[in-house]
Amino acid sequence: MRILSLIVLCLASLTLSAAEKKVFLQLRSGTSVPLLEYAAPRLKDGCFTTAGFSASVAASIDFTNHWGLIALAGFNLHNVDVGYLGYEKVQADPFLLDVTIRSEPYRILTFLAGPTYNTALSHRFNLQAAAMAGYFGSRTPHQIYKPVYFLTGPEFFEITTTLDRSFAWGVSTTVSYEITPFYELGLTADFMRSAAAFRFQTPDGNLRTDHRKISMLNISLNLMLRLPYPKVFKTQ
Repeated sequence: MRILSLIVLCLASLTLSAAEKKVFLQLRSGTSVPLLEYAAPRLKDGCFTTAGFSASVAASIDFTNHWGLIALAGFNLHNVDVGYLGYEKVQADPFLLDVTIRSEPYRILTFLAGPTYNTALSHRFNLQAAAMAGYFGSRTPHQIYKPVYFLTGPEFFEITTTLDRSFAWGVSTTVSYEITPFYELGLTADFMRSAAAFRFQTPDGNLRTDHRKISMLNISLNLMLRLPYPKVFKTQ
């Protein structure tokens, strides 16, 4: 009889443990802040970027009460500070008196996945931390220059856009509040970093490669929708 009671208690414990596991679809939107070299106003290794827009969707699943996995796909826009870029161009070229620049933003697609650690901070507040790896699809802006030269020069010239795919890594933290058992509202901070190599064709027909390190901090509101836990992962 005691053995039967022990078995019943173990099965009840396993069932409860499975019920506590969670699957979330996360919808995120907020601000993307360029950092380090990516935001630096330098011609050699900077990109003159400013804060922009970030949107992403993520799916997370718990395999134990604390450990799980997350997969994330995102889109980021970063505008270019054309005033500062023009100033640095004039300073670097002794024959250039002034320049007017029109520029599109940098566009970056992010695809990352990795393990998560989840814990309850209080009765309704939860914490999710993640370490992720994947890749960036980074596209440089199309830019049009209208220069004013000391002597003679072209009336305008352009720099076409180019795409690079590079390995990326990141870390993420989400603090969420459980409004109902079916959804939570959270605040997420994602730090992501990659090293891109952008190739451009020069006027003489050669290829030039600009190496740029891309770092960003995305701060987003996060709507977390709870989904049914897949049967394949439930304890039998």
